[in-house]
Amino acid sequence: METPTPATPAGRNRSSSVPTDTDCSSVFDTNSPTSTSISPRSDAGHKLVATEETTSQDQLAPAVCSDDAGESTTIMFPSVFYGSANLQPPSRDRRAPAIFAGFISNIPPLSDEELRHVELSPASKNELTPAPTDDEEETTASQPKSSKSKKPASSSSSSTKSTPKPKAKITKKPLTKRTTKKTSRPTALTPVTSFENAQPSPPASQLGKRKLAATALGITPSKKPKQTPSTSELSDEKQQLRDIVERLLANRHPGAVKFAPAGQPAVWAEGRQELCETLHYFRSYQSACHSTGGFVRGFMFDNNAHVRDYIDNDVVISRAGGGMVKDKDSGEMKAGRDQSDDSSTVKALRNCMKQYNPVVVIVGTDNPHVPSKPPHQYCVLDYFKPTHIWVEKSGKGKILRYRFEKLNSKKESWWRPENEEESVELGSLGLPVEKTCDACTEKSPQIYLNGWMCLKPNCTTFWHILDESVPYEPNEASLMYDPRFLKQKTPWPNDDSEYPLAFNSAELSGYSIPGEDTSQAFWSGMVCPQCGRCNSRLSWTGWHCECGYRRDPPHALIPAASLRDPLWPLTSSYTMSKDILAPLIDVNVSFAHGYRINRYTIPGIEGFITHMIANQAILEEPGGPDDMFEELQQTDIGLERRSMPSGQLKGDKYCRHFAVNYGMPYKFIAATASHSFDGAARPVTATRSRLNWAAQLLMSQETGTSMDEVRTTWKEKEFNEVLALGYFESQKMNYHDDGEYGLGPTIATLSLGAPGTMRIRMKARNYNGSSTAGVYDDSRPIPGCTQFEARAELHASLQSLKASNPSAFRARLKQVPKDLKLKGSGNSKEVLKMELGHGDVVVMHGAEIQKYYEHAVEHAGKLRFALTCRYIDGGSLKEGDRPGYVVGADEGGYDGARVC
Repeated sequence: METPTPATPAGRNRSSSVPTDTDCSSVFDTNSPTSTSISPRSDAGHKLVATEETTSQDQLAPAVCSDDAGESTTIMFPSVFYGSANLQPPSRDRRAPAIFAGFISNIPPLSDEELRHVELSPASKNELTPAPTDDEEETTASQPKSSKSKKPASSSSSSTKSTPKPKAKITKKPLTKRTTKKTSRPTALTPVTSFENAQPSPPASQLGKRKLAATALGITPSKKPKQTPSTSELSDEKQQLRDIVERLLANRHPGAVKFAPAGQPAVWAEGRQELCETLHYFRSYQSACHSTGGFVRGFMFDNNAHVRDYIDNDVVISRAGGGMVKDKDSGEMKAGRDQSDDSSTVKALRNCMKQYNPVVVIVGTDNPHVPSKPPHQYCVLDYFKPTHIWVEKSGKGKILRYRFEKLNSKKESWWRPENEEESVELGSLGLPVEKTCDACTEKSPQIYLNGWMCLKPNCTTFWHILDESVPYEPNEASLMYDPRFLKQKTPWPNDDSEYPLAFNSAELSGYSIPGEDTSQAFWSGMVCPQCGRCNSRLSWTGWHCECGYRRDPPHALIPAASLRDPLWPLTSSYTMSKDILAPLIDVNVSFAHGYRINRYTIPGIEGFITHMIANQAILEEPGGPDDMFEELQQTDIGLERRSMPSGQLKGDKYCRHFAVNYGMPYKFIAATASHSFDGAARPVTATRSRLNWAAQLLMSQETGTSMDEVRTTWKEKEFNEVLALGYFESQKMNYHDDGEYGLGPTIATLSLGAPGTMRIRMKARNYNGSSTAGVYDDSRPIPGCTQFEARAELHASLQSLKASNPSAFRARLKQVPKDLKLKGSGNSKEVLKMELGHGDVVVMHGAEIQKYYEHAVEHAGKLRFALTCRYIDGGSLKEGDRPGYVVGADEGGYDGARVC
């Protein structure tokens, strides 16, 4: 592109007046070596003073605008298309021409090529119409397409016969355009396969400034000045770019037949939980992004892919996660709200870009854009560089897009289809197009071949193609990626570095350190060194992969003596309490047989919760809690992580603790997972006997009867099941209740090992009084719930309506939450927090406690066991769930009264 010559400074002009009827055709004749302007007097009292200035093809003659006072300002006419974007068009003030002349005096003139696209309106009585002669049109049409330097027109050209030229008048009516013949310029792009010589179009801001200044003077360009190749040559270039894109997308269209990959993933998983428990760079169970500490670590791209997502051997383009809702008609996930480029995830990803932290990309089998058929449910691709973040429109909303580029481009991409060779290498197409938006002055790359668009969501020209005279939003179905953007090479100083995809930190130190093998690292997953599968640790003893690989780390015994807390000294006296209770809860404290007994009652609930806090004598008795804790560490009692309903997660889901059941099968444990008490480890049978005694002691205190009388009645429904739970570091059990059908009213738990925290709170439905669907909960309201007084007053009438008119009752249930302004979401605060020490016992008695309240347990430390006893009615079990053995009576005969 030729560079316009700067405007001549006003102080260097030579001015001379000429008659008002002077022929003005030379003003617009760019072929004339000398241009003379005119000085007609306008209605506003201004005049144009003619000047004479020798110019080349690349420079127009200046003119001076002066008023009646004689003040004048030089302007270049009509080189006004380089106007400043921050100045306003002239006002209707009489001084407007002089004022605006100052505005445009420093604007560089147009080149001849650009001037050809600026025309004035046809001649009329009150308009300036310097129409070219037929010969001039022929001369223009015959000019060569390309010329670095233009020669002055010959004298014969100017003397050619032509029709008389109209005399010009300057009026206040704005000048308009008319269409004339245009000449094309040579392309700046040589159409070669690599397009390494491709040059970007000039900044949109430059074009916009020209248009603004032209509009200010009342001149509208017939079309934006062409800074790009000619139509035919541009078509050839675009066609080659289109061919490249079609090759890149050949096997990546949704629904296309996918071939097997050229290699195998180094790391893979068949379930979401085993993936998240194993990999340090991806621990997100629901989201597509895992970030921590202000940095993104990994992305998961699976079934919620956008139609414009893209994956090839080196590049990944994806829609950002979040903001998706299920469409009521189609059931598909669609954007429910605009995505923001200022979210915490975007900030974390920008941190990665600024500090050259690569991220790991994982794909699922349901991603339609993976070029080959993934061999497993989840496959790890590799480390990628995040290179671009931008916003697009999708439908009526705005979505966020990411571009990633493989960090080590020298490394083979295992996911490449086995029958495909890489057609385009990174960086082989030259630099992508990037322009500056005239409206917001921000830069945006050209993403699509359809045309350049501003990608700043707050810009007035956002998502509009500006390559035409009228900006327009693209047809999304027609969008095709610009391969120069897709296959650009983004240099990083740590390019081609190799970071581990499989990194197992669970290694023993070689020293016998108590608790080392029960730390969080040792119950996290492991990448199998033989097959690459992510394996959760499901067995208490170690990791077992389906390919046959096993790893069972040795256990270093944690002595019971190490459990003592020096800040809470343990003595033979009654141990101090650390429980916290809400004002709603009543507590009764008693002391017996080495236990501090905290008995808690809840208003409106039949039953109680008791925390029996053990002292030193209880812990150290022969066969007591100290011995039981150490025996459980040295005996394999069959602890495993129990399978749970996976919900929306793919693959199997497991509890975050280890469990095994003895005696009568517990409903939430499969029948095959239960074992007979016959041959069970001593701590299991000893726990059953100890907790039977503790429950009888509390029943004796509750009823005021002797232990012998209680023992007689208790024997009929004594505890016949023990659920043993094992917790490594940071494992826990979330809120739940033990109110399953067929369970007795009393549940007791013995805590061994590290301290645990048990929390009690009212269930959300009972507390809120409404379901999430806005239906009233008609169960009896209890103190502590939302709007207790109003709900208690309403309860009797609702029960009466339920019996007399079920239809009206159901309608009333939908109206009550509105009347009482009840919310269907949110949890109640905990009403009781019990700090469970080694050897402590918790007994919950009463079915209503399980109906209205729920509990959760977490612990601090390396290792803890919780052994829970229940009575389970064998008749409540289905035929297939009943045990194949006889659950005998408790023969342990433990009596805590003998201890102290």
